[in-house]
Amino acid sequence: MIQFTISHNFKNRLKKDGTAPVQIRAYHNKARKYIPTGIFVTPAQWSKKYNKVIDHPNALQYNAEIRRQLDELEAYALEWIKKHGAMTLEQLDSYFNYGNVQSFTEFWEYELAQDTKLEKITKKKHRTALNYWKGFQKDVKFSELTYSLIHDFDTYLYAHKLHVNTVYTHHKQVKKYINLAIRKDLLDSNKNPYLKFKAKTVPTERLVLSEEEVKKIEALTFREEESYLDLIRDMFLFSCYTGLRFSDTCAISYEDINHSEEGMVLNIVAKKTSKQLLLPLYKLYECKPEAIINKYRAEVLYDRGLVFHKYSNQYFNRALKKLAKRAGIQKAITSHVARHTFATNLASKVPIHILKAILQHSKIETTMVYLHLSNKLVNDALDKVDW
Repeated sequence: MIQFTISHNFKNRLKKDGTAPVQIRAYHNKARKYIPTGIFVTPAQWSKKYNKVIDHPNALQYNAEIRRQLDELEAYALEWIKKHGAMTLEQLDSYFNYGNVQSFTEFWEYELAQDTKLEKITKKKHRTALNYWKGFQKDVKFSELTYSLIHDFDTYLYAHKLHVNTVYTHHKQVKKYINLAIRKDLLDSNKNPYLKFKAKTVPTERLVLSEEEVKKIEALTFREEESYLDLIRDMFLFSCYTGLRFSDTCAISYEDINHSEEGMVLNIVAKKTSKQLLLPLYKLYECKPEAIINKYRAEVLYDRGLVFHKYSNQYFNRALKKLAKRAGIQKAITSHVARHTFATNLASKVPIHILKAILQHSKIETTMVYLHLSNKLVNDALDKVDW
């Protein structure tokens, strides 16, 4: 077990003002860790016999603060041992990252607030799930994360008339932060309630555009004052040709375009997966992605390095509705339809593992959905043939 004691000037070195730090010494298996208290006093103001501040105008306050910090560390170590059975000096570091975090709910809130890499729309989903979680039970300690609790949360979500897949999505968020807590050594992996609980989900039919519908969007023309619609149309088509997510399309810069003898190669790190993607644009859709890149090369956006523009997803989707109406397409098109369209149209043309790599899916089952969609499109097309 870790032993905590108070130490003053353990390096035997004074500051220019003659003071030295008061620290808490953590000792375990012949190893030591010194934890600063933020208090500095001179050797004359420290009693080695009683291990406390003396002859200082703030002696009472300083000693109370040192005692408070020592008590908190000891209580934290005891609570850890109660949950995990043992504690190392390395695991003590979690106290300094999560010292004020007393529960799983607080941990979730803290991590969500600290995460600057999440896309705005993704962060909103995490926040929505957290709000449902807090509505279910305001504060949940790590020790309370049980199968029964998750089962009750599931019942709570269905009581709010949520769709089965929406409930599944909220469970995904809870599970994500439980797994994160496990990686941070705040929860034992064998205490994960999702080892036993499996949330339900049902397959949904993904909206895609046929090749004919894509051609209708390609054929649209715009007046000079509608240049923003022209740009949004091209961004949507670029995703139809490449399968890129909306967030990645918005962020493409000219530095991401490599030039080979054959043509352009897109070289990016996908925002969602943090994985590198090398995509030969000259091999896709008869070089149409290259043509779009070249179209905007001389535009003002080139000064900022971006190929396109960072529209909000909501604004982009509203503009897509206008484009669909103008093209005579009776479908509720959104930015993600472009990725679905690319995947579905390509599913019948390349091996499924190649499509999985391009889409950067972690599971082949996710990619297989597009193969089924592709087969359905073929069947639908055959049904319309007047033999």
